[in-house]
Amino acid sequence: MDSKLTRRRLLQACTALGVTSAVPGYATAESGPDLKKFVQPLPVPSVREPDGKRKGAAYYEIPLREFERKVHPDLPPTTFWGFDGAVPGPVVKARRNERIKLRFDNTDLPSEHLFDVDQRIDGTSPEDYPDYDGLVPDVRTVVHQHGLNVEWESDGQAAAWKSPDGTTGPRFVKHVHDLPNRQPRMTASYHDHALGISRLNNYAGLNGFYVIESAQEKRLNLPSGEYDVPVMLQDKTFEADGSLHYPSSFVPNFAGDTAFVNGAVWPYMEVEPRRYRFRLVNQSNGRTFDLALESDHDDGAHSDEADVPLLYQFAPDQGFLENVVPIGPGRDLESLVLGPFERAEVVVDFSGHEGETFTVTNDAEFPFSGGRSGDGGHDGHGGGSDTHLGDIMQFRVIDPDHEVVDDSVHPRELSLPTHPGYNEQAAKETRHMTMEMRMENGLTTHVLNGKTFSDGGVGAKPQLGTTEVWELENNTIHTHPIHLHLVEFRVIGRGPDGTEDPAPNERGPKDVVRVDPDETVGIITKFGDFTGQYPWHCHILEHEERSMMRPFEVVTGNSDSR
Repeated sequence: MDSKLTRRRLLQACTALGVTSAVPGYATAESGPDLKKFVQPLPVPSVREPDGKRKGAAYYEIPLREFERKVHPDLPPTTFWGFDGAVPGPVVKARRNERIKLRFDNTDLPSEHLFDVDQRIDGTSPEDYPDYDGLVPDVRTVVHQHGLNVEWESDGQAAAWKSPDGTTGPRFVKHVHDLPNRQPRMTASYHDHALGISRLNNYAGLNGFYVIESAQEKRLNLPSGEYDVPVMLQDKTFEADGSLHYPSSFVPNFAGDTAFVNGAVWPYMEVEPRRYRFRLVNQSNGRTFDLALESDHDDGAHSDEADVPLLYQFAPDQGFLENVVPIGPGRDLESLVLGPFERAEVVVDFSGHEGETFTVTNDAEFPFSGGRSGDGGHDGHGGGSDTHLGDIMQFRVIDPDHEVVDDSVHPRELSLPTHPGYNEQAAKETRHMTMEMRMENGLTTHVLNGKTFSDGGVGAKPQLGTTEVWELENNTIHTHPIHLHLVEFRVIGRGPDGTEDPAPNERGPKDVVRVDPDETVGIITKFGDFTGQYPWHCHILEHEERSMMRPFEVVTGNSDSR
């Protein structure tokens, strides 16, 4: 405890004296252990049962705890923060239009943070909050249910945090979130969103799966039960003693050097020769994944030419795609690109591959700077081989001694439900939103429309129930995954002038969209069903924290004039 406080005070003293040092674009452990890959099975998170009823709705009370978990046979136990004492947290599952109530209780967390809190970052001191004169404890959390159409009081916004001792942030309103789930079916996550330390809390383990199911989805006859597998993709760096490594002072980009999938380091999964559904969630702080399946020879080498199963993507972040998109060698998309907090649902058919092994590989550099179409057209700035993470996990197709029965529909025969979408001609406003980088006080700062989160004011005031087009222009060297709270949207254009078609697997409801350098991406959405102030931000957590997040406010009456 004393050493952590000493480092923090030293950092504050150096900042006060104007002493700054160059920070790298990424950070890794100084001497991490060399861990063998694919020596442990993939854990599968369980579905969380409600704790009872509250005002007629299913009620969940999920504790946040510090705990130890062994994540690799050759590592000592690692200390995490997690929901229900698990990493990732359990699956919270609701039916579409089923109202649930959810409380996340952090009173069991310690008063000392797992990582050093850099006091230079906005949100770490009372002065960062207008008209607030309370304390800002190092340990504080607020949980955002990603992608939900929900009242702002239950949205889990950045300044609505609460500490274990009961101190609350200036926008804290209620302990129990009221979630109506009136929106397309989806697989998403719930995760921490506390201003100034969201990157630390998420890296510590504060994330889990949030799922909305629909009757339409049930009728599709997709693989179900044990053949329906949620997969949370992350990257971590571990020290030799098993502890998580994260830099003691702020870095603008961070990548772990180890694949961490469903709470295990480089796991494998034994699968039957049949179809599986995988719900893929990229929950990394800042790493983009470019995923493909490769067959392994007996000598362990990868082969791009081998006969590998295709990934049939049928769903993006929310709802369904217009059409099933086959992804693999020789297809329009040869790989699946997922930016931070993007999701994809795929069916993979392992039939006829008994005895074979397939490795999930990643071809995206870090930091990521393009390659939306899964065509390998991407590169990195400042990352290079030190941060490249080539292998993610492995599938081993068993040769069972019993007949495999698979009654699920083949993905080529899926008839996906259609969604009317939005009428661009009905858009009340077209807003041009820009992304820039600059240096402030020796720190890399990412801004939206030239402003940071702490600059105050509301950038846009869309009218309740109206449709708008937002043109997202990226003038930086990084790809930014932009997320809007409250709404789902459609991608309507891409490219230098925003006139190119979106990728085939972007043609459906989304709530995160990647915007590449020197690109403008057009999105269209309708603002309902709630009024109030919500954020839009880059979902690279280090960018969000410094300080790429701005509010918009849904209002009744006329929206702001242009």
